[in-house]
Amino acid sequence: MNPFKRSKTPSPVLTGQVLLLIDWDNLWYSLMSRFGVGEMNIENRIQTLMDWTKESVGELCGGHGFVFAPEHLSLLHRQIFVDRGLKLMTCTKLHLKEPRLNPKSQKMESEIDTVDETIIWFAKMMVGHQNFKTLCLVSGDNDYLPLFEEMRKLGIKRALVAPTIDSLAKNKKFIKCVDENPVTKKRMLLILDKI
Repeated sequence: MNPFKRSKTPSPVLTGQVLLLIDWDNLWYSLMSRFGVGEMNIENRIQTLMDWTKESVGELCGGHGFVFAPEHLSLLHRQIFVDRGLKLMTCTKLHLKEPRLNPKSQKMESEIDTVDETIIWFAKMMVGHQNFKTLCLVSGDNDYLPLFEEMRKLGIKRALVAPTIDSLAKNKKFIKCVDENPVTKKRMLLILDKI
């Protein structure tokens, strides 16, 4: 059976299906910085994210979304992902032959995270599926701004779930790239620290 085949009951919100991509380390570290480990309430926030996506954005491609996580975070909440129909994509770190300066952290590094580039590659690869009409990205990282611009040019609608309001305050251009829901006329934007 084709997992991207449109179901018999189309989404009441948008035509086509939603590709839900979660930048787990961005989500995890943003919420941890805001609330601390004991108060993150990950299970509730992920459930709210899933409910909001279904109600405000549309039906997921194949009935599930994708969580992209580095190896050290990939097992931490695996059962929460599985219980909510999320597929875990483990992104291994790339080991460098020579250390280099990380432009964001200004620290020397001997390995680099591959989550962002894997999410970008995956989204571009999925453009070929005829039912993929909306990208719902869960991240506050402005590295995805070029991806959102490219999706707009391809006619793909864009929804955004930001981990915290602080992550959006730094990325006002990101908010402008989010499309309006055609029914409610509100931007398809959810901020997880406000729930």
